[in-house]
Amino acid sequence: MSTALWQLASGILNTEFDNNTGITTTGAISGWLFENLGRLNTHIYSDFSGYEASGSRGTIDIEAQNILKELYLYNYYTKEARNSLRGIVNSNVSGDNILSLKDGESSVTFVNRNEVSKVYRGLASDSMANVERLSAQYNIYEAQPLQLGGIDASGTIYPY
Repeated sequence: MSTALWQLASGILNTEFDNNTGITTTGAISGWLFENLGRLNTHIYSDFSGYEASGSRGTIDIEAQNILKELYLYNYYTKEARNSLRGIVNSNVSGDNILSLKDGESSVTFVNRNEVSKVYRGLASDSMANVERLSAQYNIYEAQPLQLGGIDASGTIYPY
């Protein structure tokens, strides 16, 4: 695996999760990044391999790293949305979703896991929109002309 993927994973852990290894680890992130390079390649029509010494494009440029980061965040938020919905469905313990209690006027507030799931789905949608936008911009930036037309195409200079 390339050091670029490891550095990207470390950057994601530091910037997105405030270096909280209770949420995830650099190893888990880098493993996901490596295993999902195919998704990146599909989005931006590239052939990154994740190996710096291979015959294909091993070194991932900064723009492609940003797209891969957004793909990771999309996956993370989608997984968290599923987990919060799973908590609603599988909740059989009374009181496991109490958010706050009040004594005067007796009030109990519960966590609305459905709303939590909606927030994660919104974050996942935002990440996928970023992936699509960044991929389009990357593809436009990396596009090469497929043919030349006119006088320049033949390589012959014609006098006027």
